[in-house]
Amino acid sequence: MSQLPLSIPRAKETREFHEQPFDFLARTRAKLGDIFVLRDDGPIFSRAPECNGTLAVFGSALHQAVLGDIDLFGMPISAAEHLSLPQTLVNLNRGLHSMRAEEHAQQQRLLSHLLSERSLEDQQSAVREALQTFVAGWRSGKSISLLSDMRQLALRVSTRLFLGAGYAASSELGLLLQAYFHFRREAAAPFSPLSDQSRTELVTLGISLDRELRRYVGWCRKKSSISTDGLLTRLASLELESGVRLSEDEMVAHINVLFMSSNEPIAVSLTWILLLLSQLPVLRRELRQELEQTSPAKPQRSIKAVPITLLDSVINETLRLLTPNALMARVTAQPARLAGVLLPAGCEILLCPFLAHRDADRFPQPSEFRLSRWRGARPSPFEYFPFGAGGHSCVGRQLAIYIIRAALTSLLLRYELVLAGDQEIDWRIDIMFMPRNDPTMTVELPGATILRAGKLLGPVSDLVKLDAYNS
Repeated sequence: MSQLPLSIPRAKETREFHEQPFDFLARTRAKLGDIFVLRDDGPIFSRAPECNGTLAVFGSALHQAVLGDIDLFGMPISAAEHLSLPQTLVNLNRGLHSMRAEEHAQQQRLLSHLLSERSLEDQQSAVREALQTFVAGWRSGKSISLLSDMRQLALRVSTRLFLGAGYAASSELGLLLQAYFHFRREAAAPFSPLSDQSRTELVTLGISLDRELRRYVGWCRKKSSISTDGLLTRLASLELESGVRLSEDEMVAHINVLFMSSNEPIAVSLTWILLLLSQLPVLRRELRQELEQTSPAKPQRSIKAVPITLLDSVINETLRLLTPNALMARVTAQPARLAGVLLPAGCEILLCPFLAHRDADRFPQPSEFRLSRWRGARPSPFEYFPFGAGGHSCVGRQLAIYIIRAALTSLLLRYELVLAGDQEIDWRIDIMFMPRNDPTMTVELPGATILRAGKLLGPVSDLVKLDAYNS
């Protein structure tokens, strides 16, 4: 029998949720309000072995109540724990999201210091060099797979930024980190059972990654940090407030989580932004004009000294409409009161940034791509949260925005990216909201005559109305 209060309304025909989650949640919210039961028993995303049902919640007040208390509303168990994988693999994902209370607070402050504006300024030349090396490989008329190329771009930048140029095997380690992430995501998909062969391959790859990360940590411990060695060498020398350095296990976990947090979310975000820009030639020209006027001439110039208003608006609006962080899950660690009712421990709570970003009361004409809505707009972190919110919000948010801005600046100043013919682009949720099929783009030089740029069709085009972008 369900332990969820009967006073909370129940959704019906929830099988539709798996087919069209956003449409289902939007329709059900319109009927039942800001809190309703999706399942009376068992989880949807959290993999909790003993789950007392699943709720969906909406509205900034409920978002704040859930996301603002990480001890009461905790993160779900990791896939490695759910699959009873070796402790070595469990530790690989033991980043901030698995921590609570004072441990979380201390290590969050340490990582925030590592990823501060000053640290990013010290790494500007490294990021710029990595981007220049990447874009130098493109030629006019070249056809690219957009998401695949953005993954390569993010990998090149994050390898240089985090692992540095001094470690001889940094490129190989970056590739191993990326390979493990993608294999684990596919092998641990919530609705696909893990085969014995896949389990064996995942464990083998994870043990190999753990070994190479420990070798890298040992190298970091022997060095005095310099800017060319990357951010992680500096992390190895930082101390917690208690006066001790991170343990080897903690270093391994943070390296894995930080590195992949600077890869896939950035690659997916860049893919969505460039896909929309491929349909907006006038906006591309305006962006290029702005960038030519405002790009810093000196590498040492402060990150905050370059106000790129139009580019920031494009990033904000794309992350609003096509946010990679489309669905989030939390689990009650103990009985918790929410919206005036008492929830049992082990209750999964589903939040939907995708729909929060399309709330018409906060974002009028929510499906329209409108840059004007960001002129002076300051939505609360529980109304607009592409990087999460509350205690478990992404500690690398500033880093992610910095890399996205730097990558777009480098690409837009050098190239025109247009769809290679009309294409139907669908979407899927695979941890993140991302393209189901990789868009094929053509690389052209700025000012080149483009005989016919392809048109975006299909389910993604139905999600975004581009006609009013400059109103």
